[in-house]
Amino acid sequence: MLRRMTVLAALALACLLPASALAGRGASYTAIRNAIWSGSADAIKAELERAETLVCPACVDLVMPLIDHQDAGVRQVAAWWLTRRAVRTDVQNQMIARLGDVDSVKARNAADILGEFQRVDAIGPLGSALQNSTFTAEARAHMAQALGTIGDLRAQPALSQALGSADAQVRAAALEALRSLRGFTSPQLALPLLTDPDESVRVQAIFMVGSSRAGAATSGLVNLLGSDSSANVRKKAAWALGEIGAAAASAAPALQQAAAHDASPLVRSLAQAALGRLNR
Repeated sequence: MLRRMTVLAALALACLLPASALAGRGASYTAIRNAIWSGSADAIKAELERAETLVCPACVDLVMPLIDHQDAGVRQVAAWWLTRRAVRTDVQNQMIARLGDVDSVKARNAADILGEFQRVDAIGPLGSALQNSTFTAEARAHMAQALGTIGDLRAQPALSQALGSADAQVRAAALEALRSLRGFTSPQLALPLLTDPDESVRVQAIFMVGSSRAGAATSGLVNLLGSDSSANVRKKAAWALGEIGAAAASAAPALQQAAAHDASPLVRSLAQAALGRLNR
């Protein structure tokens, strides 16, 4: 009877232990290989996460090709796994070398890896590649995202220059990346892009001025709220005016108009909410 109670108590205690206590159990070269052979992105990511602390030099040869996997999430987890191995410097050097080539797909993948590595010595090569119009807009957008993931303020000059790119995808990615830089204090960079012809760029510009509570953006946001053809943009403009608060007090008439008459119920709702935040 006593033995049975002891077993039950042990089982109960096991149920209370955090799931992380089992992390890594069963990880092996064979398990990683089988996950890769399965072709399932979810299986690959789960197995690599489980193998975070697995000592397996031979596994590096399995994981390296995942740098060029078609699934961005797999590339990210592969980079996360490799950066915990002794080969990380060699891998970083290989990825930087790719940025000097002409293959946009490999350069895009390299940017994903370098972003995950979060090494500041990759900022220069990524910034230079970001300005290289030989690469596709998708590849350069990933370079901007990588700079944002690294998060160091030394990436600001390259990202600021990318705001003038002819490709909307690059402009939007650069705005989003700038917001991710630690110590970033230049939301005025987004002001000219509030009138960008591309909706995704306008949205990212709104996020920047709203999250930084830039009062100088008030008139631009009011214009968007009153006349932009996209309900999504008008909605974001109302939100941003509410975030700015008292410094956007002059927007009250525009918000009242939007709250009463905008065609979108979401815009009307957010405009009403923003009105209540102007005096905070």
